[in-house]
Amino acid sequence: MPGYDARGLPAVTDLLSAIGREHDVRVVALRHPPPGPAFDGGGFTVHRLGASADKGVSGRTRVLAAGVRAVLRLHAQRPFDVLHALWADEAGVVAVLAGRLLRRRVMVSVMGGELVSMPDIGYGSALGRGGRWSVRLVLRGAHLVTCGSSILHDALAERVPASRLRTVPLGVDLDLFSPGPAAGTPGQRTVLSVGSLEPVKDHVTLLRAFAVVSRDRRDAQLRLVGHGALRSSLERLAERLGIAGSVEFLGRLPRDRLPDLYRSATILCVSSRHEAQSMAAVEAAACGLPIVGTRVGCLPDLGDGARTVPVGDHRSLAAAMSSALDDPEAQHQMGGAARAAAIASYEIDAAGTLWSACYTGSCSDRRGGARGVS
Repeated sequence: MPGYDARGLPAVTDLLSAIGREHDVRVVALRHPPPGPAFDGGGFTVHRLGASADKGVSGRTRVLAAGVRAVLRLHAQRPFDVLHALWADEAGVVAVLAGRLLRRRVMVSVMGGELVSMPDIGYGSALGRGGRWSVRLVLRGAHLVTCGSSILHDALAERVPASRLRTVPLGVDLDLFSPGPAAGTPGQRTVLSVGSLEPVKDHVTLLRAFAVVSRDRRDAQLRLVGHGALRSSLERLAERLGIAGSVEFLGRLPRDRLPDLYRSATILCVSSRHEAQSMAAVEAAACGLPIVGTRVGCLPDLGDGARTVPVGDHRSLAAAMSSALDDPEAQHQMGGAARAAAIASYEIDAAGTLWSACYTGSCSDRRGGARGVS
């Protein structure tokens, strides 16, 4: 399973642990964490190459070659049945090339900005020739391509035949992320944002929208969970917009603190320009929190649990936020619908079962079973 990054992907870790209860899962981590001995990730083994310093075309070539060699070496020790790449860029290339050499089936999950080109913020694999080449090779060479949202499925459907394309989202622990007693200040309307403070999350649009919302709602508060390169500039923007006193930057928080934050909020706001799925939206939905945001990732898949607006439109986002904040009955109905959607489509064990079905389906042509998954 090339492409795993142990620094901050609890949703992936949870899913690998769930799959590891049924399969022998071995992960080849290409760039992160740092190089070192293999370790138990919690039901799966991580073999780390730590090639984060390899940049440019030559560095990329070294990463791909090292990844393929690692997969071949592990296969020689104990054969794989399926190669599964998390992300369709470098990890996908490693899986497809190794799969050809080993004559094994390859499954690739598109989990980020592989199809996207946003030059103004330097985001997306499609920005460069290397990224475009990698994704094109992977989408053509994979036996099965998966994604986590209907929006991404529609984008992939233009490039991948329906017979090789599945929607298989990341799941959430419905016991950890569940409705509970609200822990917020009574009478206060709180907008919560959870995500890295990076350009693709478009917190600039969020702050501008909140500035509109807070003009007539002095009790409104915006809480931002996450860290990133833009924190200082976003703090300055909040000052210029006159909302600094109503905006709280919480930084990176342990995952076990998130459920209480979701429960204490009035709504979750997702302002991103792109999301492959949006785990924050899934976690919030599991906690029964209404969601307002841009039309990205899984937000349209949450049905009545989410209200969506065009990307980058701060006035439409402000109007949607205001409408939800001012209507307790709508909050109740949206929260119930969001929780129902999470139960129906994003339960962690069910997600693991779906991925396992993909594995066993891939293996059935060869010997009718699944033993090792990379």
